[in-house]
Amino acid sequence: MAAAPERYELHHQDETHVETNPYLCRVWHRRGTQPTLPAAGTNRRVTVFGSVEVLGRGRVEVVQARQDSAGFIRYLEALDERQRATGSEIYLVLDNGPAHRSKLSTAALAKREDWLHVVWLARYSPELNQKEPEWKWLKRDVRSHLARDLRTFVDEIVAGLGRLGGECVTVLDAVPDWFIDGHRREPTGRPPGRPKGAKDRTPRKQRTENLPAPT
Repeated sequence: MAAAPERYELHHQDETHVETNPYLCRVWHRRGTQPTLPAAGTNRRVTVFGSVEVLGRGRVEVVQARQDSAGFIRYLEALDERQRATGSEIYLVLDNGPAHRSKLSTAALAKREDWLHVVWLARYSPELNQKEPEWKWLKRDVRSHLARDLRTFVDEIVAGLGRLGGECVTVLDAVPDWFIDGHRREPTGRPPGRPKGAKDRTPRKQRTENLPAPT
């Protein structure tokens, strides 16, 4: 890679959760008094899938509602766009998280094997991933306060990711509308409560009255 930097890129990839509750870090306060921070009534969080190019040539970041294989595949689709723009072969450093090792993710990586080369890290070795320290900087600078609403919460994360720097920065907001509207899961469209006429798979036992013991 050092001999032909225009041909190759080396990306360190990782993901993290970012919560609506403020990130606790160092703060100035009067001696003898306990500092307090406002907290969200119900804590919510998003997941950021991201990678940084080790020579400072850019980054790819995708903000999503969940940490799963579908989220990792969305990140790979964003990496597709970068590869088409640069024409470089990419070496991608990954840990052994379940979102990376699932059948869907393995198939997505194999589909890109002509230009994407995976370097698997040893288990439990975050110190080898150059993406890890950036999460601390992001949470310190962006999540040290309580956001006004979920839309503002996501917008501040997107802006903070852009400020991490790099020559070519790609930051995508893939958070669905149902999350912004306050739902924890994607609505099914069914009315709340037990459907009318629903039956149990296992028949319920009939209640019997307690009879007096024989005397």
